[in-house]
Amino acid sequence: MRNRIYMAEPEEFLCRPTAEDEAFRKTHTRSGCSYLNLCERFRLRERNYVTQYAHIYFTRLEKMRPYLENAAAREWGNEVCVKNVKKRLLEAEVGERCCIIGTLFKKMELKPSILKEISTSHHLLSQPPRAKLTSSSDQLVVEDSSQRFPLSGNIPSPHLVTGVLVALLGTAMRGGVFEVEDYTFAGLPSREESVETEEQEEEERYVLLVSGLGMGSSWCDQLSLEMFVDYVTGQLGGVSDQRFCSSLVRVIVAGNSITPETSKNAERQEKKPHARFQTRNYSADTVEAVKEMDNFLAQLTSCVPVDLMPGANDPANYQLPQQPLHLCMFPRARATGRLSSLTNPYHTVIGGTVFMGCSGQNVDDIYKFSSLTDRLEILENTLQWRHMLPTSPDTLNCYPYQDQDPFIMNTCPHVYFCGNQPSFQSGRITGCDGQSVLTICVPSFDLTHSAVLVRLRGGESEVQEIEFGTSLSHAPNPHLEAVLKMQKEGEEKGEGDGGQESRIEGEMTLLHLMDDDDDD
Repeated sequence: MRNRIYMAEPEEFLCRPTAEDEAFRKTHTRSGCSYLNLCERFRLRERNYVTQYAHIYFTRLEKMRPYLENAAAREWGNEVCVKNVKKRLLEAEVGERCCIIGTLFKKMELKPSILKEISTSHHLLSQPPRAKLTSSSDQLVVEDSSQRFPLSGNIPSPHLVTGVLVALLGTAMRGGVFEVEDYTFAGLPSREESVETEEQEEEERYVLLVSGLGMGSSWCDQLSLEMFVDYVTGQLGGVSDQRFCSSLVRVIVAGNSITPETSKNAERQEKKPHARFQTRNYSADTVEAVKEMDNFLAQLTSCVPVDLMPGANDPANYQLPQQPLHLCMFPRARATGRLSSLTNPYHTVIGGTVFMGCSGQNVDDIYKFSSLTDRLEILENTLQWRHMLPTSPDTLNCYPYQDQDPFIMNTCPHVYFCGNQPSFQSGRITGCDGQSVLTICVPSFDLTHSAVLVRLRGGESEVQEIEFGTSLSHAPNPHLEAVLKMQKEGEEKGEGDGGQESRIEGEMTLLHLMDDDDDD
């Protein structure tokens, strides 16, 4: 469902206040609700970069094994023998039917590697950027802490990515290949009773989700941003709109509040040769964008609490989990006392409704390394896999945890979202125990000028898109053209088949050329 917000008609501003207006002004105030911050598990109190990334895979398998064993017993019965890969599956009799549990690894010929970075030094053409990095030669293997085995049979290799935990039912074949008959994932986590049984008030309350504000860009539509602020603060529309906005209890800003154009401009300026006395502060663009964001947040927090998440374009650490943006960057908004700077991923309980989500890096990465084109389906798959960032640390950078994996979903949320997506999508997925989750792809405001409104109803939460449209012309958005081009490339028939084999052959030719150079 979509609502369009436009400026009110002139006659609405010139009429006298009615009795209903006076009654609203005297009796209605903004609603409030309980709030619990559960992002502490994503905070990095002590940082140690000495450990290897292999530990996080071992920990993930150890933590997820009980969930997968339960899922296998529920799917195929308790009589199926569960074998560990590390107990040398090759010693099993050929044709023996069994179940194995392990981590998937996807061998991809087009996966980024150091070879492509070295190619520029040899004056050879590197591969052009692609929306998808899949090919027909991709192969899945299952592994644990000791060894790995190739997979064949009934398993959708193009739809899966590295790092997913899976239980496989099949037979061991000659040559060390495991023939898959069926497969299952951990499934949706269970829901805590304390959250599920919390009483819901009869008063309607809403949470507004927005992402990709893109402050500081030359194509930013300031009028749409002002309409957004006026709508949230109750200064836009008539009495009914103001009464509706008074039930808005919190705003969640899901990352990418600053445009990447500022950092790119700084990189271009740093590459230009100049004398020392001619230097200036090339980070001024970023500073002005942060000030603009501070003014924006100060207007919102003057009347409603705001949760601020960092994103890929924001001035925060690159590795996931991204730590909260420092409040010293937002002095005006901080002074109101209603600004909460939280981590990415995000996990809170608002009015008894559990919210969990990310700024979109997880969905974007899986989209690139799988054949899936529906981003909502990708988001729902992470729920079935019971892991928010399955591709980390292989293709998605994360902190090298040693004895924990905070991205495992131990509890089931009511609302699960990802920000900075090309368009709005929503759905509902139900687990084996009847737990229902509302899944939301929050559109980038910079591309769509829209936000998402969620009605707090626990497991029965409702959602709708609100578009802040304007008829005024503004500078063209180059990101919108890039997104449309990427979607077209990803949805073309035969993606990952035709044309990619020649590219792989080109990589092999590059290898031979480099070998020849070494011989010389």
